[in-house]
Amino acid sequence: MNFLQPLALIGLPLILLPIIIHLINQQRHRTVPWAAMMFLMAAKRMSKGMARIRHILILLMRTLAIAALIFAISRPLSGGWLGSIGLAKPDVTMVLLDRSASMETQDLQAGESKRSTALKRLSKLLEQGDYGTHLILIDSATGQLHEVDSPKALLSLPMTKPSATSANIPGMYESALTYLKANNSGRADIWLCSDLHENDWAVDSGRWDVIRDEFAQLDGVHHFLLAYSTPPSNNLSVRVKNVQRWQRGNEAELILDVTVRTEGNTNPIRSVPIEFEVNNVRSVVEVELDARGASIQGHRIPIDGKLTSGWGSVGLPGDANPSDNRFFFVFSEPPIRRSAIVSDDVRIGETFRRALAIPPDSRLQHQSDVFPVNRTGEIDWENTGLLIWQAAMPTGLVAEQIQNFVNSGRVVIFFPPNGNAGNSLYDSRWNDWQNPEDGQHLKVSWWRSETDLLARSESGDALPLNDLRTYRYRALESSGTTLARFGDDIPLLTRTNTDRGRVYFCSTLPTAQFSSLERDGVVFYVLLQRALAEGCRALADASQRHAAPDALADNDQWKAVAPEGEAVSLSQRGLQAGVYRDDEYWVAVNRSEVEDTAKAASVEAVDTVFAGLSYRRIDLEVGDTSSLANELWRIFLIAMAIALIVEAVLSLPSKKAETNPLIDLAPAGGEAD
Repeated sequence: MNFLQPLALIGLPLILLPIIIHLINQQRHRTVPWAAMMFLMAAKRMSKGMARIRHILILLMRTLAIAALIFAISRPLSGGWLGSIGLAKPDVTMVLLDRSASMETQDLQAGESKRSTALKRLSKLLEQGDYGTHLILIDSATGQLHEVDSPKALLSLPMTKPSATSANIPGMYESALTYLKANNSGRADIWLCSDLHENDWAVDSGRWDVIRDEFAQLDGVHHFLLAYSTPPSNNLSVRVKNVQRWQRGNEAELILDVTVRTEGNTNPIRSVPIEFEVNNVRSVVEVELDARGASIQGHRIPIDGKLTSGWGSVGLPGDANPSDNRFFFVFSEPPIRRSAIVSDDVRIGETFRRALAIPPDSRLQHQSDVFPVNRTGEIDWENTGLLIWQAAMPTGLVAEQIQNFVNSGRVVIFFPPNGNAGNSLYDSRWNDWQNPEDGQHLKVSWWRSETDLLARSESGDALPLNDLRTYRYRALESSGTTLARFGDDIPLLTRTNTDRGRVYFCSTLPTAQFSSLERDGVVFYVLLQRALAEGCRALADASQRHAAPDALADNDQWKAVAPEGEAVSLSQRGLQAGVYRDDEYWVAVNRSEVEDTAKAASVEAVDTVFAGLSYRRIDLEVGDTSSLANELWRIFLIAMAIALIVEAVLSLPSKKAETNPLIDLAPAGGEAD
């Protein structure tokens, strides 16, 4: 239990006053022997036991009344988390704030989001208690540590405002660990505010084992989780893909795909207006939603033929989460989709070239060139969007060129070489070729179908990876993320994480000696075309980017275009959804797709990552800004009143005393006077 006025507890010794007064009162009377009283004394001894109990109860009630008054003045606090804290003052209080787009889910009546609700409740709690010498904020959008002057300041800092980013909860705890160790902090309270989204927590990541072990070595660290795990009701989110500008004579049009997702939908079918805005020109289209939402493929918007580039947005009516109701996009004339293939095997190189040279849309221009390893100097790195590398891992200047190529937003897919594997690159290395036992073939047992190169088609159908047969594969050592694997947990396709651009490793080759990729065709073609489309986005004058601290780091001259009237500080650039421009170049910043699709992890799974640590989860509801700790002074005042009433009742003369007043003349524990 904590107290807002702990100095009042100094008065606790006053509870001894009734006892002291009673003892003094006993010493006031002098005992005088009187023969006529012998019969009265005998009668009193018969009732002396009950009288003593009554007097003890009276003293107890008086003592409790004084104690209750002192506790009421000290203003005690109570809450579910208090049992874990105790009375010790923390040296450091750390607030880890999830600022992801999903935290903007609101209670429509209260007008408070999960983020704002958590901040208000936590600020009020820390103001009531003692938050220690240092109050540290780590926000998920920037991942940086900020020392805060007071809990009340948490409500107005730019680092606690909404963002369109995703959160990295393990990374936030790693930052907290680094701070506590570097500063040799003693007792610390760590408060995390989160909605438990799976993509933010990554509870299956091996990072949590290390984090838990590191915290277990620190004494006096207590973890508290303000959890908002209830999913939103009737929330819609909108997303735009495949924005293309096409010229038809003097006229032009935009063609784009729009996806509307539903979450917590209780109305199976309903009509929703979708607002399209292109360079401040608006139009509205009504769409019908089913249980999963709605999809508009190839929606056409006429534009001025002279408008070669620009921006637009797609919006939904207000609902539970305003942060996913609008999606910004930019457009420009499509560049030539140029790819380069490096291979010393002419037949394999030609297989890649044929799949990349055929565009999925006749209006697109594709150019694909094959180079042997000794002619990589002829590659037009500046105007190429996709690199296929089927040779030994490069070193020296070529490896540096590939890294610069990826850092500029382009895509590389490494396929295993026939011969020498070469060195490692991107923490990945080829090992020996492997053949399935007894001449059998391998089948794909799992692949990531919700996003990336092997995602479902626009119609919702899964790619036919079940039909793929693999006869030979090359073992791969990599720290990347597996996107597809065989039955024995052997990776087929792996993605290595990079700051910009993408790097993939495929462990087999497309020709008949190695797999059925070329023969079956569909998976092979879709995989390469998606990689090419992703890599060529960096070649266009307009690009889509996910909100992140480095989303606009490539150019300090970006100027905000939309939304209007919302000035963003330099420290928050790239964290908010919007449109930016630098002369002929355009950038649209939006939340990542996983913010719309991810579900909340189970509270049991989240609890396991804190197993063995001092940890308390507090389940909260959005919109409820009541205090996390309640003051108990009213209870103590009521207790004082009850004690005084009981004392008054016990002090009333008994019936026996009314019959014979002389029986009760002596004080408790004394003799007749």
